[in-house]
Amino acid sequence: MQLSNHISELLFKHDCVTVPGFGSFLGNYKSAEYDFKEQKFHPPYKQISFNAQIKDNDGLLAKLISLELNLSYDDALKKIHQEVLDWKQKLQHQTVQLKKIGELYLNSEKSIVFVPVKSVNHLKDSFGLTTLYVSQLTQDKSDKVKNIPTYFKPVKKSNLFKTAAIWICLVLGLGSVYYNVNNDLIEQKIVQQQEARNQSKETVQKAVFDLGSLPLLTLNVKREAKQYYIIAGAFRVSNNAEKLVLNLKKKGYDSKILPLNEKGLSPVAFSGYSDRTEAVFNLRLVQKKENKDAWLFKAN
Repeated sequence: MQLSNHISELLFKHDCVTVPGFGSFLGNYKSAEYDFKEQKFHPPYKQISFNAQIKDNDGLLAKLISLELNLSYDDALKKIHQEVLDWKQKLQHQTVQLKKIGELYLNSEKSIVFVPVKSVNHLKDSFGLTTLYVSQLTQDKSDKVKNIPTYFKPVKKSNLFKTAAIWICLVLGLGSVYYNVNNDLIEQKIVQQQEARNQSKETVQKAVFDLGSLPLLTLNVKREAKQYYIIAGAFRVSNNAEKLVLNLKKKGYDSKILPLNEKGLSPVAFSGYSDRTEAVFNLRLVQKKENKDAWLFKAN
């Protein structure tokens, strides 16, 4: 298995391809440049480097190999591991050639050195672009302008400056006139537009507010009587009932004292409702928050 082919394929799509247990190949964008020494234009390219510190498996390389070779993910990892062992053994006594990527070797400090190939550009945007040879242009001293048209007359420096000054004054003067005239026209146009807006606004206001006399509309709203009351307590002494009403109203309840019942007591209600379902619902809330002994009373 040529592991370098799979790495090269991934470098066209990604800027970092990790070989588990070995290191990572990194891609950095480089803009087009001109080599003055070799007189060459190089297109934009992806410069490949190697970092031996980044070696944790990111799954990218193993996933590609498992798909292309129809292997399980674990089998793909085993293939990579075998290739890495072969690279490490070769590095002890020779240079490892990685097709389409570059070469690896150990320096005197036993650190891995990577030299990328120049024949492969992993930048997809530069596909099809090649190096251009551009030589420096030189001027032939023998080439001289021989025939000068007679209708071009040489202008003296003093006359040239005078002519230029006259043209500048003319241009500035005409520009100033145009600017002032143009500003006057713009101001007139703004005034006309404002007057038109005011007229349309008055017309709209008349159309909206001049409604004439309209017949009075009378609505008869029938209020449903409250039949259901949540009772907080019943008192024989009216003073105690009044104190409780004041206390409940401070808490936000629409409290009131109901007429005396058959036992001669004055019931005090948290609030009253015309709908029984609503009354029962609020009774549950009152029993939970205020008074567990509260009950529902239906007035005749």
